[in-house]
Amino acid sequence: MSANFHVKTDGQVVSISIIGQWSEQVALNFEREMHRVIPTVSARKFAHLVSFEQWELSTPSVEPIIKRVAGWCVSQGMYVAAEVFSANVLKEYLINKATEEVKDHVTIRRFSSESDARTWLAEMGFETQTTQQLPT
Repeated sequence: MSANFHVKTDGQVVSISIIGQWSEQVALNFEREMHRVIPTVSARKFAHLVSFEQWELSTPSVEPIIKRVAGWCVSQGMYVAAEVFSANVLKEYLINKATEEVKDHVTIRRFSSESDARTWLAEMGFETQTTQQLPT
């Protein structure tokens, strides 16, 4: 599976699918895309809905880029994040490392299903306009 990502906005929610094994170049492309998309969100506070289901981990050089993106997103108004992935200790460890610097500034919850994540986001005041599954 080739490394890729999909990013789209849905009201106050930025929906993200992380796919394949990421390299530094893929992470840099993702950073550029986030800098393009986040300013288009019309709300002062927004949410992330991130699917890691198709993620096949990444090279070590990706971590500082993702930390930088996460910090920038918080500075732009990211208020909550719903992360979706099946139980996987290594994924959880790597995601924890990448988000450790922002966890005091954003509420992050993990879910095994996208529908549960969307329900929680709606309860937090970030209802999506669509119930479509994130692209994979």
